[in-house]
Amino acid sequence: MTATLDTPKVFISYSWKPISNKQKALELAKRLANDSVHVIIDEWDLGEGQDKYQFMEQMVNNSDIRRVLIICNKDYSEKANKKKGGVGVESLIISDEIYNQADQKKFIPVIFEKDSNEKAFVPTFIKSRIYIDLSSDNIFEDEYEKLLRNIYDKPASKRPPLGTIPAYLTEEEPTTLRTSHKVKVIENALKNEKRNSQVFIDDYYSTFIEALKDFEITKDELKPSDNVDEVVLKKIEDIKSLRNDFINFLDILLTYSYEFNSDRFIEFLEKLLEFISTQEANSFPSHTHGNLKIDHYRFFYYELFLYLTAIMIQKSKFIELGAVLHNAYIFYNSEIQKTETFYFTYFNQYVESLEKFRNERLQMRRMSVVADTVKQRADIPSISFEFLKECDSLLYYISILQIKKDNSFYWNNWWPYLSVYRLNHLPLLEKLISKRHFEKLKPLFDVSSIEKLKQNIEKIAELKSDSIARHYNRLPYINQVFNFKTMGQIK
Repeated sequence: MTATLDTPKVFISYSWKPISNKQKALELAKRLANDSVHVIIDEWDLGEGQDKYQFMEQMVNNSDIRRVLIICNKDYSEKANKKKGGVGVESLIISDEIYNQADQKKFIPVIFEKDSNEKAFVPTFIKSRIYIDLSSDNIFEDEYEKLLRNIYDKPASKRPPLGTIPAYLTEEEPTTLRTSHKVKVIENALKNEKRNSQVFIDDYYSTFIEALKDFEITKDELKPSDNVDEVVLKKIEDIKSLRNDFINFLDILLTYSYEFNSDRFIEFLEKLLEFISTQEANSFPSHTHGNLKIDHYRFFYYELFLYLTAIMIQKSKFIELGAVLHNAYIFYNSEIQKTETFYFTYFNQYVESLEKFRNERLQMRRMSVVADTVKQRADIPSISFEFLKECDSLLYYISILQIKKDNSFYWNNWWPYLSVYRLNHLPLLEKLISKRHFEKLKPLFDVSSIEKLKQNIEKIAELKSDSIARHYNRLPYINQVFNFKTMGQIK
């Protein structure tokens, strides 16, 4: 065949003994030729009257030859080590080229034979080189692919492009998270289906709660004369590394878990709520800033729950997310010293230091400093700010759907901070025209049918629960979002 720029040339050096080795070398040459490799081998390219030693030297030194395949069996190794016969001369030529040339990728040992202890027969002059093992049918195809990729310079694994330096490395006082490296252990355990994966996951949950303590605002950090909003914002930025760690953890957990343990996850969320309840109880007696000292936690919980919702929707974990949204969280409320029942809306609390103090102190005239801050921090490539807005509005609708007997809106509902930014549409809810899509999403609304959802929305109209001011919060009314005339019409 005629060589082209796209056709690599290789030279095969081998021993003619035993005859089976020669036959195997020729079979390899044929296989490579079939894969568009121009193979030069004495059987095809060395004719009568030609000097075989000169031929070998030309092949080894020829710059057009991309690879020299050194076929290693017992006979080749013995003759090369003893410098005996044609193989001995050829090995001298090759070894001289190896040790005097910079490009050592050219010479590849290819194992055809091993001893009784499964030790490859490799001549001394190339003993330290990484080889291709074609000695066994069990591994032949995988190793042949490696050889072919090597010849074409098309490795299966390539070095990834360099990214950016993580922000925590450029900080003057980098934060070391307690959860560092735990996510990698969990990923490995889940990928390998280890039976003790849940142990690592539970350890992450408990460590995450402990890690929250590392971000408390201390007396030294906040004096009565300080602007509390500045200190809170600094802590919000500090705790971002923990947010990102959790996003990574949850993404891996939902991607690789064979069976997601909703009970353990809800218990973890319960512990989170109990933690902030304890923080609220302890914050009042302290100096003048009082309860504002934990505003960074309030912001963190709101943002974290938004990302939690977004990831679970992206992973189509609607049953699991439904359990999170409609589960009762029961824990001891340290503030009033009583065990109480809460719902997911407890993750959404008013952040006074930003919404009131900072807005007024700097005369910002912003509709929501919290919303602005979430937008500024929305730098996770897989989760856009547009999607976070959609999740925020969805949580609002679900929260008012939970109201059964009263209209305790401001205390019991999810406040959609991000709706101060115009929401163009809600793709997730618009797809409810599909019956299949409704069946997937109905756990989010805790209903069994479209009719039941309609009844709940009619109850909202009766109670006037959907009553936030639309000139500030730019999201559709619930009866506009859920169009019962078209819902479930497409199969």
